[in-house]
Amino acid sequence: MEKKFAKGSSEWMMFMDYWALCQKYWVPEKSDEWWDEVIREIDNFAKKYGSTVFVRGLCMALINKLEIEHVSAKER
Repeated sequence: MEKKFAKGSSEWMMFMDYWALCQKYWVPEKSDEWWDEVIREIDNFAKKYGSTVFVRGLCMALINKLEIEHVSAKER
């Protein structure tokens, strides 16, 4: 069964905020300051939306993606 999130609902806002995080941090940078900011922003996202298994999974998916790309860039 398909579920449409109503614009402005908590689910809709969560996905919009996650989309914004992905857009802002999609390409990893090499500085410690950048990584500190990413972790802080992702932590804020998790706190805002209740650190559920689903929310933590979204957060870890983004962090894992960034770490893989960061390591891959170092190896080139």
